[in-house]
Amino acid sequence: MSKYTTEEKLLKEYVKELLSEKNWSDFGAPKGKIVTLSPEDFAYDDDARETQLADQIFDLIQNAYADVEIEPGKFGNVKVQNAKDLPAGYTNMTASDIDSDDDPDYFRGAKDRGGRNKLGIVGHDGSPAAIKLYLDKTAELLKSGSMAEMSGKIAHIMITRYGVPAVTDQASVESMIGKPVEWVGQHPEDKYASRYGDQYHGWYSRKIGSKSHMKILLGGI
Repeated sequence: MSKYTTEEKLLKEYVKELLSEKNWSDFGAPKGKIVTLSPEDFAYDDDARETQLADQIFDLIQNAYADVEIEPGKFGNVKVQNAKDLPAGYTNMTASDIDSDDDPDYFRGAKDRGGRNKLGIVGHDGSPAAIKLYLDKTAELLKSGSMAEMSGKIAHIMITRYGVPAVTDQASVESMIGKPVEWVGQHPEDKYASRYGDQYHGWYSRKIGSKSHMKILLGGI
């Protein structure tokens, strides 16, 4: 004989359904609308029969970081290497569906750091429209108080195409990101130093994992 009454069984099933992993379609978001996601939306069910939101977002992340080598022969995002890693500590997250299919095409993860929104992980489906949304939205956020540590191509685009300002003194950078850095100042390559100008003498190196990476803190001012 079961220790649960019929009503208790129904309640348990209802609660389980409420807490189960969501799919993008559950949000009922209009095309082109940027939707806010919460950490609870990524609760993962190993027994789920349908594709879950975490799977859909993970595919976007894998695509965006397809050229980033984590270790020899392995590419992706060092922090999120499978769907179950999400939300990976990110608390401020958004996504959007902008094309004809029913899956999300853009994702951005961020977290609060010292009273500011610090942009972090990104995902997109690789389409020109999704990449443009990612770049436009990133620049918009950085120009309205958010901040992000950037390097390489994305830093170059934010500086030269969008004119996003940089934090250019070591004390402010360390205070804002909450970590010590090795200050560089002017970009070490002349062609970039000349292109960026004095207002971008804010380059530094810091260790992420086992490797040292040169970055610049954009936005936040």
